[in-house]
Amino acid sequence: MYLLLGLAVYGFYVQSLGGLSQPYMAREFGLDDTGITFINGWMSLGAFGTALLTRLADRRGRRGILVFCFALLPVFALASAVAPGVASFTAVQIGFIALRGALLAALVVVMTERASDARRAAGQAWFGMAGAAGGGLALGLAASADHLPGGWRAFWVVAALPALAIVPVRRALTETDRFARAVERGQVASSRSADLFRGAWRRRSIGLLAVAALRPIALIAVSTWPFYHMVRTLALPPPVASLVYLVGGGIGQIGNPLGARLANRWGRRPTAALGSALAVASGVAFYWVPPGKAALAGLIPLMLVNQGATAAFSVADRLIGTELFPTALRATFTGVASLMLAGAAMAASFGLSLLSARLGGLAPAITWLSLATFVPATVLFLWIVPETRGLTLEQASLEEEPAAP
Repeated sequence: MYLLLGLAVYGFYVQSLGGLSQPYMAREFGLDDTGITFINGWMSLGAFGTALLTRLADRRGRRGILVFCFALLPVFALASAVAPGVASFTAVQIGFIALRGALLAALVVVMTERASDARRAAGQAWFGMAGAAGGGLALGLAASADHLPGGWRAFWVVAALPALAIVPVRRALTETDRFARAVERGQVASSRSADLFRGAWRRRSIGLLAVAALRPIALIAVSTWPFYHMVRTLALPPPVASLVYLVGGGIGQIGNPLGARLANRWGRRPTAALGSALAVASGVAFYWVPPGKAALAGLIPLMLVNQGATAAFSVADRLIGTELFPTALRATFTGVASLMLAGAAMAASFGLSLLSARLGGLAPAITWLSLATFVPATVLFLWIVPETRGLTLEQASLEEEPAAP
């Protein structure tokens, strides 16, 4: 478990680098709001690689994909650190995002498969806490970027250092018992990606993938740009902007155990729906805090609500995404969902690029884009997704019939 959490810290550290690097990239490469959001959209193409790698996790095993991604991520991180221009950096990031997405997706699956039925929610809460630790490490570097050798590029040099741990990680990682049993029963050999859209899983897959294509547009819009907004629009010093994240986001991590508790007692569906609504609402409000000396009094509480709600609904979301599908398709669905997420990221980036130019900035663009996508996505989510609270993993995934009441 400790090794998995350590890998999660690394995965979320490198995930955080994208957003934290943006104000420095924009300054070095001479990009405005429209330009930085535009290249962000192209980077989202890495999800196609994530989908391929997660399918291999269902065919060849979770361990092999984890080792493969962890071994290559430092290489792409170092390439990011030395990329001379926008085009080369974007090209490297497409491969980097593919590997990072597959690493985190496989970790979520392994955490679900190794946990007992009573501890699945707690396991995902610990995963979220590890993610917060990784994000906090990235924030610490971002606060001192102007004083680091190489500036923001030093973020990526640090991301290459875990290459020193590849050998011990490879030795320590083992395959999950559930995947091994699925191999023995022939379920892995007989499974196909198309099985997601057949029989018992068809409604679940289509509905959840539609939600995954729509709802994240709002979530990505509000969560990607806070640091950029504080540094570029509100003209806050990077250490102060990092302080907003560290205080609000740090306290907000109580959302992880709270999300696990609510998911077990209240249910996965309501926890995900309410948590995501609070995350979007507080995230939109964040961009409307007026500049000035009193800005921190509004930014920190809104960041706290946003990060707490995000942590809570993410626990429920990870449970839903892994509980509703059988062992031979669990990672595959996560990978296909990453394609929808990539489409959402591209829609968010290109949509914000277009709207910010027409509406006069990121704040109104984020507001209108979020409203237009989040409301219908939530209605669809509540209509499609069944509740899995209280079911074993096999019952929730329809590998076994639920017990009679």
